[in-house]
Amino acid sequence: MTELFIHHSPFTIHQFSLSRREMLKLTSSALLGASVFGCGGASEQNTVTVFSPAGDVKTRALTQSAAAFSELHPDIRVEVLSVPWDQGRAKLITMVAGGNPPDLIILTGQWMAEFRAMGAIDNLTTWFQTWEHRDAFTTTGIQRCEISAAIEGDQVYGLPLEITTRAMFYQKRWLDELGLEPAMTRAEWRLLLEKLTDPEKNRYGYALRGARGGFWTWWPILEEFSGTNEWFDENNRCIINSTDHVEGLTFWNDIYQDGLSPRDSLNWGYNELVQGFWSGICGCIEQDPEVVPTCLEHGMDESTLITAVMPAGPKARVASNDIWILSMASGSQNKDAARQFYAWMMTPEQLIPYSKASNVLPSVKQGMNDPAFSKGLFKPFMEMASSTAALQNWYPSYLPEMGEFIEVLVTEEQQNMLLKRQSPQDMLDKLADFLNIAQKKYVDQHGPDTPRPM
Repeated sequence: MTELFIHHSPFTIHQFSLSRREMLKLTSSALLGASVFGCGGASEQNTVTVFSPAGDVKTRALTQSAAAFSELHPDIRVEVLSVPWDQGRAKLITMVAGGNPPDLIILTGQWMAEFRAMGAIDNLTTWFQTWEHRDAFTTTGIQRCEISAAIEGDQVYGLPLEITTRAMFYQKRWLDELGLEPAMTRAEWRLLLEKLTDPEKNRYGYALRGARGGFWTWWPILEEFSGTNEWFDENNRCIINSTDHVEGLTFWNDIYQDGLSPRDSLNWGYNELVQGFWSGICGCIEQDPEVVPTCLEHGMDESTLITAVMPAGPKARVASNDIWILSMASGSQNKDAARQFYAWMMTPEQLIPYSKASNVLPSVKQGMNDPAFSKGLFKPFMEMASSTAALQNWYPSYLPEMGEFIEVLVTEEQQNMLLKRQSPQDMLDKLADFLNIAQKKYVDQHGPDTPRPM
C-alpha cells in the first residue's frame, strides 16, 4: 500500500492494487473474515473515510471538496480512500467482510443492490425527509437511483453524486489527414475504423476494452442493434441472447478479430484503453467526459482531440447514461461526522463545482443551466444526456448479482469469445442462463413486477 500525503490539506489519499487473478476471482464468500486497512474506530472519532473507486480526476475533485469542508470544520478530518475502479468492488467486499468499512461509499449503480443485500448500506430515509435540499436533484439522477435500488419507494440508501454519459473521442489529426468526419452511424463507424487502421504505423482504429469493464462498450451496441433496452420478456425470461443482440455482439467482436484494435487490447481495462488513445496508438474510444482532462494533461488539445455524439445503430441511437451514488456504510463508526460531510457535499453549492472539477454531468437541477456543461469538448456529452430521441441505456441493477455478473462473469466470457473459444451466441446464452436464475430468485422474493427500463 502506498500512502500519498497532500501538503497543506487535512486529508489523505490511499492507493491500493490487486492482481488480476484476485480481481477476477474475489467473491464475498471467499472473503468472509478477511481484513484490510482500518477505517476509523474509537481512536479516530473525528476522521471521516470516503471510499472512492471513481478514478484519478474524480478523486482529485473529491479531495478538493474534502479540503474545503475541513477548512470549515477543523475538528473533522476527511480521508479519501482511492481505489482503482476495476478493483473497487473486490476491495469494498474485503473491507465490509473484515468489519472495517469506510464511513462513506461512492459506488456505481451496479453495486448498490449487492451491498444492500450484504447489509453494508445505511438507511438515510429519516434524515433525508427533513433535509432542505431533497428536491434539488434532476429527474434522471433520481430515476437512476431508483433503478439501482439506492431509492426504493420512500426509502433512501444513497443519492446521486454525479451523472455519467458517454461520447466518442477521436484523434482529430487522423481524421483531417484522411478527410474524415466523426461517424454518425455504426456502419459509417466501421468504415472509419478500417481507414484509420494502419498496423505498419502502429495505428489502430479503436481502443477495445477486452478486460474488466468491456461490458460498458459492447452492451450499448447490442441495444442499438435490437432497438430495445429490455433484458427480460413479459414472462421474466432473459432475452439478451436474441438474434438482434447476437448480431450486435458479433459487430463488436469482429472489430477485434479483423485487426482494427491492437491484439493486446484483449487485456485492456480503463487505464490501458485511455492511454492507448492519448498516446496515439488508437484513433477513437468511447468514454465519459472525465477522460477529457486526462487527454489534455497528456498533451492533447482541440487541435488533436475531437468529441462527438455516439453513432446510431441499425435500430437506435443509445445514450449510455449511468449514476455514481454517495452512500453511508451501516458499519460506520463515526456517523455524526460522516453525516455532516454528506449533507454538505450533496448540496447544489458543492455538487456543481465538484462536477466541473470532475468533468461530469451535474446531478442537480441548478447545474443543468450552467454553460460550463454545454460547450467545447463537453458539448456532445450534454447532447447525449439530454436527447429525448436516444434510447436510454439500461441494465437490471436491482439484481444483487449484477456486480458479479458485470465485473467477473462478463469479463471471463468476453475474453473467451475474443480468443475464439466460443461464439457470440455461446457467450450470450451463458449470460442469459445466469440472469434467468438471478431474476427468478428476485421474483420469488419480491413478486413479478420488477423494475422496467425508462
